[in-house]
This record gives sequence, structure tokens and C-alpha cells, in this order.
Amino acid sequence: MKNNLTEKLKIAMIKTGKTQTELATLSGQSQGNLANKFIRNDFKLSEYERLVMALGCELEITIKTPNGERI
Repeated sequence: MKNNLTEKLKIAMIKTGKTQTELATLSGQSQGNLANKFIRNDFKLSEYERLVMALGCELEITIKTPNGERI
């Protein structure tokens, strides 16, 4: 099973030892707001990028063509 971006963000939080509260503070938002976005799985791509950077990680995006080629 493939992980969606929100699941990958949760994995990154675990691997970097950051809680949702810490990530909210690092990204300049309330913990409640961030929690609601996790529940709804409602993030813009720019928000993922900001959260990933707040964790000290790097966001990479790959496009896969119908024939399996990765761009």
C-alpha cells in the first residue's frame, strides 16, 4: 500500500521526533488548526512543503507517466 502525503508527513514527524504541537509551533499555526488538517487530510501542496521544511526535511515530487517512467 502506498502512503499518501499526510501519512508520509506523520512518518517524518516520528523519524524526526517532533510532535504535532511542536510542528504547529515550528510552522506558525495553532495545534488545533494543524490537527484538523490532519483529520481532514486537507493540506495544500505549499503547506506540505512548509511543514516538511519545518521538520528539517526536504520535499521531493515525482511524476510517473502511464508507461512507468519517472520524471
